[in-house]
Amino acid sequence: MTNATVLVVDDEDLIRWSVGERLRGEGYTILEAATGQAALERFKEGVDLVLLDYRLPDIDGLAVLREMKKLDADVLVILLTSFVSVETAVEAMKLGAFHFANKPFNLDEISALVARALETTRLRREVRQLRANEARPYGLRAIVGESAAMEALRQMIAKVAASPASTVLLTGESGTGKDLVAKTI
Repeated sequence: MTNATVLVVDDEDLIRWSVGERLRGEGYTILEAATGQAALERFKEGVDLVLLDYRLPDIDGLAVLREMKKLDADVLVILLTSFVSVETAVEAMKLGAFHFANKPFNLDEISALVARALETTRLRREVRQLRANEARPYGLRAIVGESAAMEALRQMIAKVAASPASTVLLTGESGTGKDLVAKTI
């Protein structure tokens, strides 16, 4: 997911700068925030992923995570922290955190986490799209093929579908598309 927008939220300038520079070098658009309030404002600009410090000067990182999930339940958030307890980790996961990165972290680790999170986002969108397509009613577009025989079949299906006949018998070999034609009618 190149051209993705990543919001980096940390009160330490060096962390924001180093993570931002690394991810910019990989082709991502980077937004930065040093406080929880600033993060919530930048978040509204539209982001694909958030790297969020657990300890911020104004708002707790979990509170920021909670608010972000209210605004966009699908956004993935990676928490950055050097202070993590089991209780905090469990609460963060319940709130929808994608992963934790312990400080100090390696920039290669962050790059890999970002790539994995964005791939997860891409796959989730693809699954949603496929499910939406599957849920759509069948139509003549679902019957593929450009031959004269397929065009004649589409015309016949349209004619039968428009007729007041209440019963249609479809016959043919297994795998020839009887179910597709029935759903189209």
